[in-house]
Amino acid sequence: MEEKLLPAEEQGAGKNLPFRTKADLNSRSEAKTFAAFDLSKLKGKGTFGSEEKLKSQKLIDQLFKEGKSVSQSGFTLVYCITQLTSFYPAQAGFVVPKRSFKHAVDRNRIKRLMREVYRKNKFTLYEKLIERKQQLALMCVYKGKDMPDYEKAEKSVVACLKKLAL
Repeated sequence: MEEKLLPAEEQGAGKNLPFRTKADLNSRSEAKTFAAFDLSKLKGKGTFGSEEKLKSQKLIDQLFKEGKSVSQSGFTLVYCITQLTSFYPAQAGFVVPKRSFKHAVDRNRIKRLMREVYRKNKFTLYEKLIERKQQLALMCVYKGKDMPDYEKAEKSVVACLKKLAL
């Protein structure tokens, strides 16, 4: 059986679609770069999108081997100044060790708290990084033994972000 194309597909009219295709995503013509990053567009949104998440296993390994750390009452930020593939000034990951919290529900709750605190307070870090034209990979680790509440998490993570020696 032969596949027949619609007339619009034959002429390449698919470029006007409201969504992006794989070919569009793979093309580098519209690639965003860190140099073109505009903090004012992001400031009102306050999101933590997938491009801001630290996912690269190579980068995570490099972070824990070569990175520096800052601690505050159970929370530790491990960071490394590096060139990222993202156009955001920083990529972040969040870790809670299984040794301290056996139940995944507890680990996930703590990670959710840390993500929320980071999401609300990342703009001060972004401003520093943009003015210095640097990119940063960071991992937030909770090493405490008890379940933190939001106020404790916010106070500690914000203090770590302020201590960050850039």
